[in-house]
Amino acid sequence: MSALLSFPGVLASGLWATAHDPRLWFVFAISLIGGVVRGYSGFGGALIVIPLAAMAMGPKVAVPMFYLFDLGSATPYGYRSVPKCKWPEVLPMLAGHLTMLPLGIWLLTNMDPTSVRWGMEGVVVLMLVLLLSGWRYTGRTNPPLSVAVGSVAGLMGAVAGISGPPIIAYWLGQKDDAATIRTNIMAYYALSSTAMDIVFLVTGLFTWQVFLYALIIWPAYALGLWGGARMFQNTTDRMFRVSAYVLIGIAAVLGAPVMDRLLK
Repeated sequence: MSALLSFPGVLASGLWATAHDPRLWFVFAISLIGGVVRGYSGFGGALIVIPLAAMAMGPKVAVPMFYLFDLGSATPYGYRSVPKCKWPEVLPMLAGHLTMLPLGIWLLTNMDPTSVRWGMEGVVVLMLVLLLSGWRYTGRTNPPLSVAVGSVAGLMGAVAGISGPPIIAYWLGQKDDAATIRTNIMAYYALSSTAMDIVFLVTGLFTWQVFLYALIIWPAYALGLWGGARMFQNTTDRMFRVSAYVLIGIAAVLGAPVMDRLLK
């Protein structure tokens, strides 16, 4: 009982100490930008936030921190799509994703942080090239291939926090209407992100410090999501794509480990 009563004081003192960390406000600012891009397009938040947050705080903090404040902002929107999704297409991909989570978490916690960051760079650049090229997988979906794609996405998501490239390439080229594809993607991300959060909790990656960082940064990301959904309603599709791709490209360049000496 005494521990419960003392929790508000512990939380307040923890937040006060964390607020004096200059790295926090750098990540706060980029999370606002990432939220705007994610709110407008439905993608791009992790591509902008995680590489730069990893530069400031390291991958072991940046990846679980992003998933934690994403859980309190973007993930709930995805659950609205779960009842409407096409389960025969979503479940195999989700199964593959879950299968690879343990390996991905092991790599995140055991690999050299710089190597993990270079891996993030590769994923972000791959995603950007994929989006710019317009290439999509146009074959028919089938359960074995969906499991394989989900496995790759799960591994990338656990190690680098970014699972978008294989999902975007695989699903956006299908003949289903755009609304169905979007529903499947949102349902998949809601469920896979929740699974990731559970794994991070069980493996101890949701540390007290990560919780404090996420709690302070969450309002910036949530405000960005809200603003992104409204700010660009009257812009053209081309203007949006150019602005989103430019921001992702800038994040990829600034988040590269070779930039550390210039930015610190």
